[in-house]
Amino acid sequence: MTDVKNVALVTGGTGGIGGEINKRLVDAGYLVVAADMNVPPEASTKPATDQPNGVVLYRMDVRNGAEVDACVAFCTTLGKLKVVINCAGLLRHGLVEDITDDALNTVWDVNIAGAARVCRAASPHLSEGASIINISSVTAKIGRMRGGAMYGSSKAALEALTRYLAIELAPRGIRVNAIAPGFIAVLPMSASMRFIAHADNDQDALAWCIGQTPMARPGRADEIAGPVLFLASDDASYITGHVLMVDGGVTAA
Repeated sequence: MTDVKNVALVTGGTGGIGGEINKRLVDAGYLVVAADMNVPPEASTKPATDQPNGVVLYRMDVRNGAEVDACVAFCTTLGKLKVVINCAGLLRHGLVEDITDDALNTVWDVNIAGAARVCRAASPHLSEGASIINISSVTAKIGRMRGGAMYGSSKAALEALTRYLAIELAPRGIRVNAIAPGFIAVLPMSASMRFIAHADNDQDALAWCIGQTPMARPGRADEIAGPVLFLASDDASYITGHVLMVDGGVTAA
């Protein structure tokens, strides 16, 4: 009898942090489905053995409920859906008087409603021992990021969703946690991140981030992947409803 493969779904799976999470999960024995908009549509139909690094690429927009449902259904054809990582997210900057409806709706639709859609689709397929991990941000806890109100508010909402789902799914033995990264050196930086950092280029933006961080350096994407794997593992079997700060001390200051 062939063993059933444990499957991990990583939304935003082609990004800098998502890519490192994929690697760590593959090394731990998971079959990883990296779902992202930045994937050619035809990639979703390739067999798992044809995908690079043991990661199955799947094109999905978390703003589209039908696409989310189809992606989760696809995951269940590959094995047992055991881990769901909501890493898809985007940052749009804007001082309060400059916030546009389009930016507001897009940030909210991806960062919080998108995660909720994924959880909604995945929940019926999860069983005892499964884990959902939402990727939040230090911006949910602090307000000193110029122009970061929309992003930080959406991440604060994501942390609330984490707590509510932790309580709701606990009787089924499903854990729901979040990780809040600090300033992670994923280059090139977005225009929004440079705005928040009062910088015109990546070098100055990184210098600003370092100045905000007690450990005096930006984080690496793989330093987020390790804590994700921990929360997904049996070593974290009694942890749920928790937001783990991985921020070099930013929120401790």
